[in-house]
Amino acid sequence: MPARAPMPPKRVLIIKPSALGDVVSAVPVLRGLRRTFPSCHIAWLVRSDCAPLIRHDANLDEVIIFERKKLGKAWKSLIAAAALKELLVKLARGRFDWVLDLQGLIRSGIFAGFTLAPVRAGFARAREGAATFYTHRIRTKARHTIDANIELARAMGIDARPEDLKLAVEPAAKTSAGQLAEKLAGGRKFLICAPTTVWRTKMYPARHWRKVLAELSGRLPVLVIGSPSDRDMRFCREVAEGLGPDVHNICGRTDVAEMVALVASSAGVLCCDSAAKFIAPAVGVDCLCLVGPTRTEHTGPYLRGTAIIADVPCQGCLKKSCPHITCMELIQPQTVVAQALQMIEKVSM
Repeated sequence: MPARAPMPPKRVLIIKPSALGDVVSAVPVLRGLRRTFPSCHIAWLVRSDCAPLIRHDANLDEVIIFERKKLGKAWKSLIAAAALKELLVKLARGRFDWVLDLQGLIRSGIFAGFTLAPVRAGFARAREGAATFYTHRIRTKARHTIDANIELARAMGIDARPEDLKLAVEPAAKTSAGQLAEKLAGGRKFLICAPTTVWRTKMYPARHWRKVLAELSGRLPVLVIGSPSDRDMRFCREVAEGLGPDVHNICGRTDVAEMVALVASSAGVLCCDSAAKFIAPAVGVDCLCLVGPTRTEHTGPYLRGTAIIADVPCQGCLKKSCPHITCMELIQPQTVVAQALQMIEKVSM
């Protein structure tokens, strides 16, 4: 397949529905599209829970919402089936010249196909047969997911750059997050701790987090963030409970846009391998990422930030279940504290 599209587009659709970190990883493609084709119409197909990351972005003209949970019931619900049909008709009527499928799954490939766009580009290595829906199958060599997105874009003649990893902070969210930070931190700089993630094997033990936060809260207030899910709420409560007046558990109290705004005004982020490691550098903030079963060369901190990795033979196994999770257990709290203090010092210099 040819790498270059034959004609500059007037209307482009980015397909990257989820998850939060994956959506952030695709932002350089959006920036590159706007730089390369300043007058084109750019739309983004995104899951509703991830839309707050990009819905207000000045480089984006249209957000098309994909309600995954609802549409996943289309086979047994007439309402869901009607909603799916409505989405597919909208894609078909979008008159897109180009579609860039950065998700690379059969679902995203089908969506690309339904647009009937003359140029549909995606990764040659896309899973589940998604590449059969592409007119341009791009072979990339980059190891990191963000670099791979940039490489695909450049193969299509788009001037995407690593420094394009920038999130815009929604003004309303900046105001509400600022009010919350003022109330909790009293005008002082603060740290963000994002202790939760989807994979159980990527979780740093709560008892280790408690030691870290007990030490660091003597230097700066710490805001513990997470989603309103039952699991996140329980874990954040376990991490923060009883650690004193400078550790504030605000899990479930902020939406995605407010979370981005809080990160942007913080002195740094402590997290495991989750979306926070990409959100932080995208708003100009350092992060300290604790990595166990995943591989930093593929999904580690980007542009700025530090990864702490336990030295175990099975590190990077990519397993979502494990009977011991030694890779996370062996990351010593004192190591995390020492690295976090260095991060704080950079801010105060």
